[in-house]
Parts: sequence; C-alpha cells; structure tokens
Amino acid sequence: MARPKIGLATIVNPFEVGAERASDIQAEGSMRISKLPADLVVASAIVEDENSAWQVAEELRCSDIDVLCVLVGTWSEDHLVLEILERLRVPLVTWAMPGIHTGSLSGSQQICSVLNELGFPYKFIYGKLSDSHAYNSLMVYARAVALRNRLRLARFGLIGTHVKGMTEVTFDEIELKALFGCSVVSANVQDLEQWTQEISMDDATSIWEGVKGRVGSVNVDDEEGLASCRVYLGLKKFAEKEHLAGLAIQCYPTLMGKVCLAYSLLSEEGIVAGCEGDMNSTVAMYMLHMLTGQPVHNTDLLAVDEKEHTMVLSHCGSGGFSLAYRPDDITLGPVRLAESGLCVLFPAKPGPVTMVNLIGRRGTYRMCTLCSQALPTHMVFPGNPIKVRSPMNIGDLLDKIASYGFGHHWMIGYGHVGNELKELSRLLKITYISY
Repeated sequence: MARPKIGLATIVNPFEVGAERASDIQAEGSMRISKLPADLVVASAIVEDENSAWQVAEELRCSDIDVLCVLVGTWSEDHLVLEILERLRVPLVTWAMPGIHTGSLSGSQQICSVLNELGFPYKFIYGKLSDSHAYNSLMVYARAVALRNRLRLARFGLIGTHVKGMTEVTFDEIELKALFGCSVVSANVQDLEQWTQEISMDDATSIWEGVKGRVGSVNVDDEEGLASCRVYLGLKKFAEKEHLAGLAIQCYPTLMGKVCLAYSLLSEEGIVAGCEGDMNSTVAMYMLHMLTGQPVHNTDLLAVDEKEHTMVLSHCGSGGFSLAYRPDDITLGPVRLAESGLCVLFPAKPGPVTMVNLIGRRGTYRMCTLCSQALPTHMVFPGNPIKVRSPMNIGDLLDKIASYGFGHHWMIGYGHVGNELKELSRLLKITYISY
C-alpha cells in the first residue's frame, strides 16, 4: 500500500500570543500523528526565524518525506514556510487551530494565498489537535501524495498493443510519463510465447497442483492448467526482471483464456494486470491496489436494473482468488465465446467499493470515481460478476458517463478511496468527476 511518510513542523512568531505553547503543540501533534498508518519524521526545532527554517528544511530533506505538515501555532511570517519548501519541494499541509488571539487561522490563510500564487501544492486543514476529522483529512492528502510519488517510480509492461477496434484504449506513452511519471516497458506476443516455452513442466506442475487445491471445482483438463501456469511463470519472470508494477496484454481474441489465470495469480502477489492492452486502466488498477492493498476487479459495465438502481459488471474471469465471495465458489473453466483455455470464474464478494475509470491523452485526461456498495450476486455472467448499487439514478449516471466520454473499462477496488483519488487528480491537474 501507499504508506505515506509525513514530516511534521510547528511554526510560531515569538511576538504573538500562544508562541510559548509551540513545544506542547509539536509534542501533541507528534503523539497523535504517530498513531496513524504513516511514517513520521518530526523536526527538532520550532520554526520561528530563517535559521530555524533552514535547519528544519535540512533535517526533513534528508528524510525523503512525501508531505510536510506544518502546525501553525500563531500568525507567522509566510516567507519562512517558503524557505522550507524551496529546499524540500514537497506538498504542504497547513494546519490552522482555533484561537482568537493567536492568529493561527489568518496566518494559515496567508500562507495558502502565497502558495497558490506560486503554484505550490498544498492542503488546508482547520481543527483542534484532538479533532479526528482533521487527521482523516491529513491522511487522505498524505496517501494521495504518496501514491503520486509511487506512480513516478512505477514501471508497467505492455505486451502487444491495444486490441483492434478498441481505439478508445490507445494511450500516449510520453504523456503518461509526463503526467503520471510512470514508464512503459514494451514486449510483443512472440516474446510471451518464448518465455512460456522456457518454463519447465515440473515448475508448472507444482503451481498447478497448488492452484487446484485452492478452488471449488476444476472444469478444464490438466493440459490447459499446465499451459496457463507456464504463462504465469513466464510473465512473473518478466515482471521481476523489469521491476514491473503491472502488465497490460493484448489478450483479445487470440490470448483469451491463455493469460487469465496468470492475471489472477499475479494480482495476489501485488502485480496488477489489465486486459486488452488498456494501459490507462492498468494504471488505474495500480492506483486502487496501492490505496486498498488488495487485488482489483477489471470489468466492463454490462447491465443495469433501473428499478433496483444497480449495475452488473464483469469481464472474462481473471480476478484474484481473494475477490471471490467464498473459495468454494471459484471454478476454473474455459473462457466464454472461445470455449477454450482457462478462466477463473466466481461471483464477487460484497462490500464497500470504489469504481474508477481513467482515460484520455494530452490535455484530456480525466478520472471518474463512484463510491458505493457491492451486493451479493450469482454467476449471472461467465466471469467475475460484481453487482454494485448505483450512487444515483441509473439513467442519469449513464448519461453523465457518456457525456464525459469515459471508456468501457471500470476498475473496482474494495474500500472507499474516492477522496484520495480526488486529491491525486488535483495534484496531477486532471479532470476529476465523482458520484
């Protein structure tokens, strides 16, 4: 998961009311933030002049923090924060606290105004140091920044190209690098065939026997299972060699049922995998995986029920085993349409979910998120069907999706992380739509 590293500093003006409490403010903030799911680096000095600002900046610069949280104890000279940020170049959380005589609120607003003019990324928080809502806001922003930083280092493998007739999933590799920071490592389908042939049958047999023991039923012969396990081991070797966070493969139609088990197994090991050469959706899967720490559904929106305000989404069947409602529900069977190969088939488990659609090119990148609830369902489609309650009228939702030109691939992660993705979109300066 994208566990953030937070730097903490306190700023005061010695002339202002409340400056004498600076050390207490720093101690309480440190104590409370240390209980959050984040790593914390606390400045050793209170910021009150240029020398202390430079000292704090140097300390934190060496700690490689994701975000700096500044507790504004009193009104302070705004250029001191700039002295720190010019040396750190990390997003800032400016935390204003109640107190009519301290000037904390007005001082924080002053800092935000200057940061806005200069284009520094920042987040404003107001509340007592005992305010749980304020810490939630801090964590949301810190997780978004940490995710952005992980994206900058992420590498994704592209095997083949986008599927013929799916112009929508084309992507601009240079823009992907410029905007998200991630890199693409290209290979072709022939490379995949070679990697598969290099895998021994003994290694594949060991994996296959283990897989069969983890599912409810197997409706394919061992030959198909061994072939899928060799693909899995070949892709895993490629991913490890290239230090990949995820893969996108031109699977339809020639590799249908050939890579699905590999996708499922890799996703449980933290390597996301997108279908049909859709790199944008693979990046979206990575975002959800980093925020939730779980495998992610790769789906199409297939059907809606206007009376129930629900929708059913699924794909061929490549979900991680942990996404199944029950292990006994998992069936290994042939892929639909081709009626060959091997897919991982099961109805998805219920729970809170975030749906994400990421699409675009230079100047048009946009993200849509829907935070809702997955409901119990059955095998209404041969894949990994997931039934989701719509957050709004179904007809209105479909109209809005179409009006913004979002694509047909929806990534679904368990847990509500829409706020983090909203902050990420703000950091990346891309259009963000949520319902």
